Amino acid sequence: MPKHRREVAIQVAQSLCASETAIDAALTQVATFVAQMPVARQDAKFAACVGQDAMAQAVAALTALSTAREAMVKAHDALAEVRDQFGIPMNFGAFGKPDYPPKEARLNPGASLTLVESQRVA
Repeated sequence: MPKHRREVAIQVAQSLCASETAIDAALTQVATFVAQMPVARQDAKFAACVGQDAMAQAVAALTALSTAREAMVKAHDALAEVRDQFGIPMNFGAFGKPDYPPKEARLNPGASLTLVESQRVA
């Protein structure tokens, strides 16, 4: 394979990985925001209807991000087909693709989980 094509493939792979990481980060942030909203409402002792429109819009944003992530997964698969069709050798580990899942997110095989009691806010 010509050196130039390999370099271009590496650039595309790095951009793809960066895009996937960005969408995952956005999903995480919006999910945290959505989870925080009802807790904040309860802490402020507002009625359940307060902020419902905002909650619905935030959930819609989360759904849109999930749809975007699904599209990126399909794009990744389509690029893998192009890679295979043209015989582009790609070893992502050598090109800066992060470990997935991140080491911090992996379960420790020796770890144990503790069940805690949830508390309801009155």
